[in-house]
Amino acid sequence: MNQISNPQRPSLDDFKTRLEAYLGAEIQPPLVLASGWETTIYEFALSGPGRFIELRPGARLVLRFYESSDGVLKGRREHRTITQLFQAGYPVPAPYLFEPSKQALGAPFLVMDRIAAGPLFSTRSLPQAFVTFSMAFASFVKAQVRLHRISADLGGAGFFSDAAAPNGNPTPGIVTRRPLLDRMLDVIADRIERGPLPGLARALEILRDRAPQFRDAPASIVHLDYHPQNVLVSGARVKAVIDWVNADCGDRHLDAATTAVILATSAMDHPFWMRANPLGNSLRRIFTGLYIPLYHAMAPMDLARFRYCQAVAAVMRLSTLGMMKTRGAESVGYRQASIAQVTPSVLRLLTRYATRKTGVATTV
Repeated sequence: MNQISNPQRPSLDDFKTRLEAYLGAEIQPPLVLASGWETTIYEFALSGPGRFIELRPGARLVLRFYESSDGVLKGRREHRTITQLFQAGYPVPAPYLFEPSKQALGAPFLVMDRIAAGPLFSTRSLPQAFVTFSMAFASFVKAQVRLHRISADLGGAGFFSDAAAPNGNPTPGIVTRRPLLDRMLDVIADRIERGPLPGLARALEILRDRAPQFRDAPASIVHLDYHPQNVLVSGARVKAVIDWVNADCGDRHLDAATTAVILATSAMDHPFWMRANPLGNSLRRIFTGLYIPLYHAMAPMDLARFRYCQAVAAVMRLSTLGMMKTRGAESVGYRQASIAQVTPSVLRLLTRYATRKTGVATTV
């Protein structure tokens, strides 16, 4: 996860004091593990017992601090999702508590287990990234396939019936019981109008015209942000999948397509070998070239449906970045500082990808 500064979050001393008051126990000095588009991640441990008996003194814990404008919705959805998945035996951190109020720390937060593992994609060095990726990539794909095989009825009726639309963005009037495909297309349409993003209008028209032949599909639990930095591994094993704020029920092809889009178009200024340069472009081609056939071998897909879903996922992601560029990051539920991640390189890669997959020019 790229580090994003946020001058509005509490200092570590203030965070420690306020969290101790909330937990009713002293804590060891906390650390900031990471900060990203939506949250800041802290690590801490209790020095002694407090008012939450499930939090064992000395155990390393993680606190996800939801700083975006719709943090309550996102935190509640993530807590509910990982609770159900943990009970089903899926590899997620053990969740302990979710606090929706801003009173304690200034934003909603979720406390869960600290997993002794690192992301599949390491940005520390190219040799380390290559070794980690090579060892655990098959397990990364297998864990996603396993998710898609869990019954979509896991959480019971209405499990994903709150106001959060795909990408965690609350959109009035979009009912979550409708097929995920239709809801994603509605989100794109809403953004085209509000942005405005006229450079995506023709692509949306084509996607809507083709939607009837792909609308009906078995429902799976889908992550919708499944990529190597959201999967924690140790050796060749997946220890946990994290960041469930976008979780939903729908066609698994949309989830696999979203992963393919992220693998093919994500560029970073740091490390240099993931920039939009010849080395970075080669790595992105390798990642995507490995992922699609491996997923298909483990869970055979309707390839025509998958190609259509790639176009939907690309335009959906491009509409997100387009809104961030024209209306600000908060317009799509991200922190203000995350706009720094919408670089010309990222937009160029994603625009080219969306144009290839839809067959028409796309711009934002």
